[in-house]
Order: sequence, then structure tokens, then C-alpha cells
Amino acid sequence: MVFIQVTEAQEPKVATIKKLYNKMIEDKHEDVLSRMGSIISQGVLNAAGRNATLSLVTRDGNLRQNAIVGLMLFAQHWYWYPMLNFLNLALTPTAIIGINDKLKVPKSFSSISNAKPSTYKYPEMLIADDKKKKEKVTVAVLSTTDKAKARKNRKEGKAPEEPATPKVKDTEMTNEEGKKEGEEDKKEEEEKKDEPEADFQELKNPSRVLK
Repeated sequence: MVFIQVTEAQEPKVATIKKLYNKMIEDKHEDVLSRMGSIISQGVLNAAGRNATLSLVTRDGNLRQNAIVGLMLFAQHWYWYPMLNFLNLALTPTAIIGINDKLKVPKSFSSISNAKPSTYKYPEMLIADDKKKKEKVTVAVLSTTDKAKARKNRKEGKAPEEPATPKVKDTEMTNEEGKKEGEEDKKEEEEKKDEPEADFQELKNPSRVLK
């Protein structure tokens, strides 16, 4: 809750915490309660697609009763797990939306953020690593199946078939292809790093804004 909508550029601890949560979620030998807490924590960090934050007061400083009740019930979720959903009542969107006199959202409107784009950018999406070396899957053929086929061929007067060899599904990516793709990705990343980052960013309408 403390680090909701806080980016890694603002606070390096966010990256450490996210790595810890991901490690605990993926580790099947981790304690069940620890994994559950990590999953809930990831959900809070990425609430509303990172487009909302927790707030118990309105913009003019008045208390939001529904948010206070929702957060209180969420804190008691241990007694009844469906209370986890009450956290949504405490969320409020963080966006700037420009409208005209007809209450429509014109695309021509934009605003300038006097900060580098990396300061408030969205966290990168999780990407499945397909480049890992995949093992060969061997399809076993039972000896009883071969015997049954041989009996059937003898009855029909057909020549006996050669013993079946295990079928192998080769789904392995060659090391050379993997290395080439890895080198291309590194070159693209290096080229992007070499480009100087702008000191400001133009935000389209509507757009997420952070404090």
C-alpha cells in the first residue's frame, strides 16, 4: 500500500520488493501464507492497471466514508476471504481528463509533464521466456501394443512389422538461433540506451498522472 503507484525511478526499493514477490509466487516450496501474501501484494501494487491509488479523502480534504469502510473490511479478510474485494472501495483514479463545453473528451487537448518519461512510466509487462532450452519429449510405445499388432498380422497373413522405435518430438531450439536472437535483442537495447532521454513528456488526453 505504501509503494502503490511509486515507480522504480522514484524509489529503488520497489524493484527489490517486486523481485521478492515474484520469487515467492513462483516457488512452489514456499509457505502457502507467504505465497498468498505475495499475490495480494502484487495485486495491490498493480491495482486498476496502475491507474488508481488508495485514498481515504476527497480532493477537497473531506473523508470518504465508503473508502474507510472498504479498507477496514479488507483488513479483516483473514476471517472471510471475499472481504479482499472491499479494497476496491478505497481506490480512486489518478488521471487528467480534459473536456470541452459539451462534456466530450477532445483528442486535440494535451498537457506537458516536466519530467523524464522514465520517472513516471508504467512498469514493463511480464514476458514469458520462450528462449529456454526445451527438453525432448519421448513417446513410449507399450510392448503389449506391439504383440497385439503382431498377432493381428499373423491372422491376416501379413508380413510382420519391424519393432516400433520410440517417437521423439523435437521441440528444442538450436543454440545458434538462440544466441543470434539474444545478440539482436542486446543490440536493440544498447541502441535505445545510447539515445538521450527527453527532459519532458507530452501527455495525451486522457492520461494517467502521478504526484
